[in-house]
Amino acid sequence: MISGHRGAAALAPENTLAGLQEAAKHQIQWVEMDTQLCADFIPVIFHDKKVNRCTNGRGYVRELNLAELKALDAGSWFSTNFANERILTLDEALTACRTHQLKLNLEIKVHDEADTELLVSKVADTIAANGFPAESLILSSFSVNAVACCQQMMPHIRRGLICDSVPDDLMTLAEKLELFSVHLDYRLLDETLASAIKQAGLDLHIWTMNKPELVAQFYQWGVDIIITDNPPLLLSPLS
Repeated sequence: MISGHRGAAALAPENTLAGLQEAAKHQIQWVEMDTQLCADFIPVIFHDKKVNRCTNGRGYVRELNLAELKALDAGSWFSTNFANERILTLDEALTACRTHQLKLNLEIKVHDEADTELLVSKVADTIAANGFPAESLILSSFSVNAVACCQQMMPHIRRGLICDSVPDDLMTLAEKLELFSVHLDYRLLDETLASAIKQAGLDLHIWTMNKPELVAQFYQWGVDIIITDNPPLLLSPLS
């Protein structure tokens, strides 16, 4: 199965409504997006610590309030066709995913571990208030602490640990955190590791894989979801 990375990051500005719409247009079931807190403690959809790369503004997301973030153009950096695309709140992203019948892998983007518990708490409040269905959601993070907070605050929602290296205690962590899935940098994966993860009863997701020639191999190894910037490119070998 294919999941769009930050919406569909090769086709539209990342983590935006346009990216969700692009993913939906190609009839994929899953998208991945990032959430963090802004200055007034509202979860917003944004990857970087600073707004500099993906907007016409400058500064730290955590130090800008929602009104300041909403005033930024989050699309023109990608293409003038996306001028005036706006940063989404988590609530807006959840509603858009429901509208477009997309399931969401929501990365809890921890830039400061001191903020982790507050961030997860605000995410939990937002998901509950929005009424987004748990069966259409996976909560994931590089931060073990964030995943543990999700386990404590939202035990009914599936959890995934994102890894850019393979922890020696991966299976112990998976059991302790009651993981649903492991999300690996695709370059780390070989057939032996894939087999071990699958035999442990875990879903296996890989990121960010943009090479259509590798799709069949990864599916043979038991990969459940390939997270990619360009969903139609990776769908083509399957058609």
